[in-house]
Amino acid sequence: MDISHSVNERHLRFATMAVAVVAIALTAGAAMIWTPAPRRDEVSEISRFDMPHQISNDEFVTSDTCRSCHPDEYSSWHDSYHRTMTQLATPEAVAAPFDSVKLQDDALTCRLERRGDEFWATIFESNWKDRYLAAGIEPLSVIGTSRSPFLTRRVELTTGSHHMQIYWILNNSRMVELPFYYHIDGQRWIPRDDSLLAPPQPPDAGVSSSEWRVDCIKCHSVGGKPGLSAGRGLKTSVSEFGISCEACHGPAKEHIRHHRNPINRYRRHFDDTGDPTIVNPARLSHTGSSQVCGQCHISFDPQNTADFLANGLRYRAGDDLAKSHNVQEFKGEEEEGQNLVTTYWRDGTCCVGGDEYLGLIKSACYLRGTMSCLSCHSMHQSDPSDQLAEHMDGDHACLQCHSSYQDDIEGHTHHLANSSGSRCYNCHMPHTTYALFTTMRSHRVDSPDIASSLKLGRPNACNLCHLDKTLAWSAGRLSEWYGTPAVEMGEDETTIAASLLWLLRGDAAQRVITAWHMGWEPAHKASGKSWQAPFLAQILEDPYSMVRFIAHESLTGLPGFGGFKFDHIGPLSDRAGAHQKALSLWEQLSRELGPAPSTLLLDPRGQLKRDEVDRLLQQRDDRPIVIAE
Repeated sequence: MDISHSVNERHLRFATMAVAVVAIALTAGAAMIWTPAPRRDEVSEISRFDMPHQISNDEFVTSDTCRSCHPDEYSSWHDSYHRTMTQLATPEAVAAPFDSVKLQDDALTCRLERRGDEFWATIFESNWKDRYLAAGIEPLSVIGTSRSPFLTRRVELTTGSHHMQIYWILNNSRMVELPFYYHIDGQRWIPRDDSLLAPPQPPDAGVSSSEWRVDCIKCHSVGGKPGLSAGRGLKTSVSEFGISCEACHGPAKEHIRHHRNPINRYRRHFDDTGDPTIVNPARLSHTGSSQVCGQCHISFDPQNTADFLANGLRYRAGDDLAKSHNVQEFKGEEEEGQNLVTTYWRDGTCCVGGDEYLGLIKSACYLRGTMSCLSCHSMHQSDPSDQLAEHMDGDHACLQCHSSYQDDIEGHTHHLANSSGSRCYNCHMPHTTYALFTTMRSHRVDSPDIASSLKLGRPNACNLCHLDKTLAWSAGRLSEWYGTPAVEMGEDETTIAASLLWLLRGDAAQRVITAWHMGWEPAHKASGKSWQAPFLAQILEDPYSMVRFIAHESLTGLPGFGGFKFDHIGPLSDRAGAHQKALSLWEQLSRELGPAPSTLLLDPRGQLKRDEVDRLLQQRDDRPIVIAE
């Protein structure tokens, strides 16, 4: 599987752009190139001129105007992570430490500082002196001149506030990311490429950097207009930073004007047909309401690139999404084999957290029923972490439609009613998407399919919970319980646990998904947690930094490993040392364990079958995979 998914490739594939537009797009799509800074006293003036501005216009009124009449809705929205998706870089918004911080990776060094209520970064190439010496120039002679290697910029915007925060600066009229992200959960700065599911890159390569005014403005602001015009570049404006009321309810200027009349307000108490001056997603069809969410939870290109770059997206809540968004649909195996960019597993299921709409629209409950995003989620009166509506964190989310299973859950699931195996979403919405340092539930509601797992690679729910079982075992149970057709498979799939096949010989997406499940409590209850350590130890040397990160997270959840230290971005030698240390610790702990199932690559004495492990590692699928989310 070739899951290539860089931020720019994902959101902007503007191959047919006119020449004047190409120049702008190329600056967003190229790898970040740091250029000399102007004199420090010029920087603020440049920033004021080029950065996106929040301005009022003929359509939008901003969330502050909504607050006076809708205080409860405003309050619940204000507590959400949607509101803080993009913010001005104020002391209240910035989550990361900036006081005298020095950051460094193989290519760049970044020094951070706080100046009053402003946040500043100075960035230079780690090998800048060698470059000047190779050119016959004394490095110290260029400091303070127009050829200075340093770039000093004020941080203008932040993106994210839940798991990770990204910081944006202006560089040659491009609004680009700092080359380090702040991991909020881990409270540490991490190089940008090491914060993504991406293969190791040479120092001058990596995942393409974004340009906020072209890539992020579409979904991380309301009424965003890149403002491309001939000879002026991008003069960007937004109606509001972040995702606020009018993103979901549409522009409210007419709504406000209409309801300034007290007679109109009074009439609303006796009219249940809906207010024609504003959009309530709950009154839309299941397709229309889902499109309100889908305008952002999707991978797409603008239908009209030139118009978008000048005027922003034309979509407003309640519109037909197809008129403004060119959805990046699954193209099929035959095209994927040509190394096309994709956001999907090879069976057509979205693998990227955040693109839930792409899963929903392939679900039978949506296609043949009326399931929508609002069937389970609510922006108001819900937990900000997942926006699940009341009572939708359990089986009721499914049983509200599939009520026939209510009185005999065990007859349907063949698991105890109070077990994780009888939770609808564990079987029909497994954690097979990845984003933001973790896995997330697939929003393509479907049933476990062993034949598809075998042929097309997406891990199935059965084997992500029963980590100690083979694909053949799961196929047998599904055939026995539900009459699914028998599946022919090879010896490994019959004798070795599917989780180990995915972890050792699978591609990076399979490895990160499986490593996460080895720390998942329901999987521990189903398959124990005394045997995973030697395999997670092996993955501490994985070439993908995010796979190493997830493996360590799961390892620390196993008995005896709670305090195990490991830095997923540490030196290569440290990874090998951590692998051996974890393996030695497991060998000590395992002496008191009984015999393990033969499917777990352990011999009758509980010793690791190293030859088998090495054989599978040699078969590892190393095709590049990038999920830049």
